[in-house]
Amino acid sequence: MADEHATRCEYQLEIGLIDDDFSSEPCDRPTWEDHDYCVWHAKVDGKTKETIEEAQEESSVDVDGAYLQGAELAGVDWFAESSIVGADLTGADLRGADFSEADMMLTTLTNVSAINTDFSEANLEGAIFTNADLRRATLQNALLNDAVLTDVHIGGSTDLGDVSAYEHDSVEPKLSNVHRLEAAAWAYRQLEQLYQDNALPRLAQRSYNQEKDARRRLAWQEGDYGEAIKWSASKWVMKYGSSPYRILLVSLIVITASALLYPLTGGIREVGDESSITYSIDNPQEAPTWWIARVMFKSFYFSVVTFATLGYGDIQPIGILARLLAGVETILGTLLAALLVFVLARIVTW
Repeated sequence: MADEHATRCEYQLEIGLIDDDFSSEPCDRPTWEDHDYCVWHAKVDGKTKETIEEAQEESSVDVDGAYLQGAELAGVDWFAESSIVGADLTGADLRGADFSEADMMLTTLTNVSAINTDFSEANLEGAIFTNADLRRATLQNALLNDAVLTDVHIGGSTDLGDVSAYEHDSVEPKLSNVHRLEAAAWAYRQLEQLYQDNALPRLAQRSYNQEKDARRRLAWQEGDYGEAIKWSASKWVMKYGSSPYRILLVSLIVITASALLYPLTGGIREVGDESSITYSIDNPQEAPTWWIARVMFKSFYFSVVTFATLGYGDIQPIGILARLLAGVETILGTLLAALLVFVLARIVTW
């Protein structure tokens, strides 16, 4: 028994997590040649496919904590649906490899070449991608909560999916106990930065909007109504700061609504050199059409001037309600103008 015990790897991964679903049993594979650990866990750089295949034989490829620095793994399909939690793939050649549905939580992927590699539906939570080449790679529906993507190279053909996997009700974060929408917001924030770093502004803007939308829905679900109302207002007024056209549309709605209300809240008075004319509609059903048209033209003109805070003084609101309405419209006009400048300046930075 002693000799058999000595020929077993017995590597045990320690990642500092307490998780009933995570197995940290010692590795039971035979040691590799004159090393203390098996071929997967021996700290030898540059392992080749042939070396691993020869030593691995028929054993499972569930190899948590695998040491594969500089390994040549181009085109391998061993890792699909496998578990390689906490593995070290620094500098490995992963071109065309299949990691679909693999559990790669806390894996280190620094300086890897992963061109055309399939990470679809993989658990990449807490994984570290630093200076990794992910051109033409697929990460659709991959779990990216707490993942770090720094100096990662992607292209237009890299498939990162249209929406985060956490948008699905059945998907929950594995690494940390956070709401799935919080995890989605994290993933979108990482993707936004990734797209910006790789000169893909449209995709960066999309991820930015998706992050804010996830935070808005999270606030409603958690009953944080102050935050929820803030994010909802940001969405409808300026699409989270990314749409000047939406601000212009809201401005037009405010101007038109105010123009319709002025004649019904006391009216407006046009002051001339020797006389004045009051434009109001006390009973719209009995007012002649030509008068309604004239009142609305003047009211719309006054609404535009008030919204733009031009203050010509040729037309004045009559009564408390009309004056209050004019004051509110002036404030809204000032705020929307400031938001328009903010959004236009932000768009330049995309």
